[in-house]
Amino acid sequence: MAPLACPSCGAALPFSTSFAVFAVCAYCGAAVVRRDRDVESIGVVADLPEEVSPWQLGASIAMDGRRYTLAGRVRMAWADGVWTEWFAAGANDAVAWLAEAQGTLAVSVPCPAEQAEGLDPAVPPALNQAVRIRATAYRVVDIKEARCIGVEGELPFPAPVGRTSTGADMLSRDGGFAGAEYGPEGMRLFVGRYATLAELQPRGLRALEGWTAPVFA
Repeated sequence: MAPLACPSCGAALPFSTSFAVFAVCAYCGAAVVRRDRDVESIGVVADLPEEVSPWQLGASIAMDGRRYTLAGRVRMAWADGVWTEWFAAGANDAVAWLAEAQGTLAVSVPCPAEQAEGLDPAVPPALNQAVRIRATAYRVVDIKEARCIGVEGELPFPAPVGRTSTGADMLSRDGGFAGAEYGPEGMRLFVGRYATLAELQPRGLRALEGWTAPVFA
């Protein structure tokens, strides 16, 4: 995809997929929304604080035989802590998400809302509610109100700092993971699983003091 120019400083904004509609300029910090072939600045995003995490933009993961590159991240906060959602872009506009929370990793891909039974696209579900997605039974195990406290790179939806949403995490009996986020744009649904670092076969991890990133074949 041809790069677009930041409306604030003129630097290139190389949106990785046709799904990406929001980006933070790496040079001036402008929050930019893409509309067709035009871009509009909607403010400036402060730098995210340093995190004790090996993940970074440009690193890649493997999922179901396909490799994805981390293109953006959203730092989310709720009443009991924070976590990070990484937006990952693959070949042919493939999209995946990597959730990182207190050392736990979950990978997922978008799922059309019509493939879910028992979810209201306008109203978050209740705790312990039964849901069926793609013929698999899930149960709602966690619901939280959260807000965006930082963003970097590009995303498939506008995520200015302060954006609020309600998230519902669901588990299946075999350990499968699903998540529904109710935000300003409506409901977004994802299906996936929890994963170990080795299962993701990461490349390009960030070096941390006292820790050497493993090398996977």
